[in-house]
Amino acid sequence: MSALLSRLARKCEEEFFARLLELEKREYGLRYIPADAVGYAVVCPRYGALYAEEREVAVFARALMDRVKYAVLLRIADAKVVDSLVAKAASGDSGAARRLLDVGRGLTPSELQRAFDDLKRDFEHYSKAARGPPPHGSAEEAYHFYKYAEVLPYVGYADVWEDMVIYSIAGVADDYVYVFKYAGVGLQYETYKAMAAAEGDVAAKIWGRRRVKIHIQPRDAPPRLSWGEPKDPAPHYKALRRGECRRGPLCRICPWRGDCECFTK
Repeated sequence: MSALLSRLARKCEEEFFARLLELEKREYGLRYIPADAVGYAVVCPRYGALYAEEREVAVFARALMDRVKYAVLLRIADAKVVDSLVAKAASGDSGAARRLLDVGRGLTPSELQRAFDDLKRDFEHYSKAARGPPPHGSAEEAYHFYKYAEVLPYVGYADVWEDMVIYSIAGVADDYVYVFKYAGVGLQYETYKAMAAAEGDVAAKIWGRRRVKIHIQPRDAPPRLSWGEPKDPAPHYKALRRGECRRGPLCRICPWRGDCECFTK
């Protein structure tokens, strides 16, 4: 992928990606929503909608970086040319920003499968690095993912529904999609499973797979694996768009509970 784009992401240059997102919205009229927000929405649509809004710039940045990465891997774009576009876009060149947004746009799932071997090698590289005790803080979830998740190509791709780009990152096998959930915040297993199943519905639609394998990984415990048959995710999207609050297991970890009607009535 573009080394410069990756460096900007690591440095958390949110303003740069926020400007690109505003241009994306003006040019294409799209909102970027992570698939895990769809998962949250099956438990509480309001939580999912607010989470999606909070994460939009980060999700767009990941989608753009993936798009560029795939284009470079498939030799559709040259990394040095992309770096030049990134540098010019960062300096305020709107034409370069528009050209950057077009890199990799329109790649199809069938085309991306040509990059699966490279993406699987990426996972194996990071998996070997996940040794020793898990780190504290935000890196803990990534550690558990690379240490315990099934070795597959992990691919980011979107299901576009109306004006929403639902961005899913899932493992893709020949006949199933794979969703990994780290049970790190103390919700019940059935809640994690419901959220993972909704994410699986998104990924299965994108990749045309007929099964979803769900991996729930508790801290310091064996994983819990299950299989499901995917459903049409459109009802989840409609609930997410409505954003109505639903009292339940997410309430106790909800950062927006202070002004939620569940608690202010």
